[in-house]
Amino acid sequence: MREVEGYALRRATPADAPAVARQRAQMFVDMDTLTPEAAAAEVPLWTDWLRGALASGEYVGLLAEWEGTVVGGAGLMVFPRIPTLADPATQKGHILNVSVDPAHRRRGLAEALMEAVLEEVRARGLRQVTLNAAPMGRPLYDRLGFVESTHPELRLTLEPPA
Repeated sequence: MREVEGYALRRATPADAPAVARQRAQMFVDMDTLTPEAAAAEVPLWTDWLRGALASGEYVGLLAEWEGTVVGGAGLMVFPRIPTLADPATQKGHILNVSVDPAHRRRGLAEALMEAVLEEVRARGLRQVTLNAAPMGRPLYDRLGFVESTHPELRLTLEPPA
């Protein structure tokens, strides 16, 4: 992993689940997707899920620390996909939870975290990786070579079974 002066980059463990969940909450607040109250209400649910997912490897987290405190992070999840002749890979990655605390921005942490996640993507032999970009992150993702997808996503939310 690339170093950023004064910061330590490392893999997340299940013990880091609360910090990752709090960062995820702040990310949604920063994007005006959730109010601070709504984001805070999600943190316990996300923490519980992340503990298990970090332990199983279902979620791979990379963290940036400043003086022992987590100040940034990025995550990777891997999903099965149907292979094609153009891309015979049977898995694809999705990057999520890219966030740096406001006081630590503009120091290269997000780029170092993204490079670390992309190292993980390459180490797994994945050929395809996606992410949902917030406007703040677009210049970084553009520099790293991400492009708009030609397949827009549609979503349907079903009511839970009665």
